[in-house]
Parts: sequence; C-alpha cells; structure tokens
Amino acid sequence: MIRLGVASHLRIPHESHLKDAVTRAVVCAEIMAVGAQITIGKELVTTDREPGGLQALACEAARERHRLLPQATSAEGGSAYISPGWPSDEECARLAHKLVYEMKYSQADVARIFDMVDSYERPAMWTRQGINRILWEECDGEKYPRYHYREESGAKSRRAGRLHLPGSFFNAMAVLSDERAEAAAKRFDADLVEPHHLILPVDPRHPDRGLAGLLRAVMDHGFFRTLYVTSPDAVFSTPTQRRVVYDLALFRGVQVLEDGTRIDAVDDNPRYNRLLREGTELFAALWARGNATIVEESRSLAHARKTAARLRSQKFSLRGIAARLNAEAMPTPSGNGAWSASAIKKLLGSERDADRCGRGDRTRQP
Repeated sequence: MIRLGVASHLRIPHESHLKDAVTRAVVCAEIMAVGAQITIGKELVTTDREPGGLQALACEAARERHRLLPQATSAEGGSAYISPGWPSDEECARLAHKLVYEMKYSQADVARIFDMVDSYERPAMWTRQGINRILWEECDGEKYPRYHYREESGAKSRRAGRLHLPGSFFNAMAVLSDERAEAAAKRFDADLVEPHHLILPVDPRHPDRGLAGLLRAVMDHGFFRTLYVTSPDAVFSTPTQRRVVYDLALFRGVQVLEDGTRIDAVDDNPRYNRLLREGTELFAALWARGNATIVEESRSLAHARKTAARLRSQKFSLRGIAARLNAEAMPTPSGNGAWSASAIKKLLGSERDADRCGRGDRTRQP
C-alpha cells in the first residue's frame, strides 16, 4: 500500500509482531526510505542518531539501495508501472486490480480508498460500480474479467542466485574501476578453467551505465557471473555503498572479487552481515513485487482495434469510439492512456492494412 502511494503511515500494534531487533531495524528502514512513517505501539520510529546503531545502519543501507535502484518511472516501467499520482484511467485500473485481487480488498473499500487519495480530476466521486467497470467487461450479456494477473518476474525472482534469471546461460564479468583493473581482470580470466564469455568494464560514475545500470542487470537479467573490483575506495563513494553493491551481487549468486581476493561476506561483524542480508532480501522481494504486472489479454491493441471496428460498423463517430475506449481504460499505443479521434483513425487504418496483408498472403499460397 505504501509503495503504491495509497498509504503513508504504517502502524504495528506491538513489538512482538517483529522477530527481533535486526528485523525491526530492517522493516523500519525500508518504510522510512520511501518517505513514509512507521509507528510501533505508540512510538514513532525515527533514524537512530547513535553512530553504528542498528537502525542507523539499516536506514543508511536502505536509502542507498533506493538511490541506486529507484522505483521505475512511467517511461521505464511500462505496463508494470503505477504512479502515485495516477495520471490516467489505465493506471487507476491497474491499482484497482492489485487491491482487489492481490490484496483482497472489496470493491467498495477500493472505491473509498480511491476517493480519499485520488488527486486526478474526475467528473464524479469513485463508487463500487466505477471500480467494477474497470475490472470487468461485458459481451453479449455476459461478464468477463478484463485482466489476467501474472508476476512478470515470477516468484522465482525472490530467490537468491541467478540460475532462474533469463540471461543466466551467458557468463559475463563486470569490471569496476579503470583500464588497469580491466587488464588485471583479463589476467585473472585467462587462468580460469571456464573463462567468461565477455569482460565488460563499468564506469561507476557514468550516468546511464554506472552502478545503477550494473545492479539492474544483476537483479533482473543474470548474465553477470563475476564482479571484479580494484581500488574500492576510488570506486565507491561510501563504505555503505560498497556493502550494498556487494551484497546485492552476492544475493544474486554473483561472485565478488576485490583486488583478486574473493569476498563472501561484506562485514566482519556477523550481526551487521545479517542486517544487510535481511535488508537485501526484503528489497529484492519488493523489487520483484514492483515488477508484477497485469496481462490485458482482452485489452490488447488487437482487442482495441476489434472494438473500434465493431463500434465503427455501428456508425459510432471517431470521437465516440475514443470516448468508449477511454471509458474502458483501454491501453494506448503511446502509453499515455488517452484516446483521441486521430488515434482511432490510425488504429482503424492499421487494421485495414493488416487485413490487406493477410489477404495477400492467402492469395500467394499454392
């Protein structure tokens, strides 16, 4: 709820709901890292000001994870994205589906939630019927679910290791540092029984292909087998950044080598290691959950074309068809969630082109 922008405060009735001090610190840190508040019993939790305290360390690590791997924007997240501001009916429909089918709220409850927090201008207040409209469609008197839910990365994305990720068949080495580091990595690779397919230098200060790009590849794709680092003081801006990057890599089954020495634990203190790993596991689970999306099998562009053609045959104007598709929160080719008469004209034109191509293919068959 907090990550979806629906709530901004989590209240936990009693300390007993949390396992111990480490788990408490990790959960509180994750909540505060996204700008929300958490109360345990009657205590509003704040960052521990004591240097080296569990809560302070957990908050520092959580902030660094979110800084390196921020929540996807509309352009980056595509169909998986739900914005806190809900600028389109399409995103409202996605959030309604998550709340009803994943979190098991009633449609009336979802309507009340939407009416309280929806900042997008609409002609009327949200109602249960409005939620029902964007979750179901009706055809020939029968109702069908408009959405089919799947997790884009699947439950496997919560697992440690990389063998379940799509690029795990490809073994690449990422080298963090300068040209000297790349030369050292190549010498190391040449002595291996099974060398890497590719050695890829990564500039930690590059705006697009720096640490953030490396970690996205580590989390989502799995084609890195090794992370090779020389001169960590020159690569990482803080000790916390080093710990977070290494632990995210180790969690995904990537071996970490620092100046030729294998790193299996990022801190000498076992309790701090556990604090970091629990934070990584929670972040990875939420990262996978953030990648969960809805498959609009009945709301694809093909379905939009079919609906538009049917309405056109019933003498609907282009504006009327656009209004109908907007009312159904039908996805648009541009992704902005708003149909126009010109967009409908282009959509119907692409359907005629597809029909002509199909007829041409059939005439060429023996």
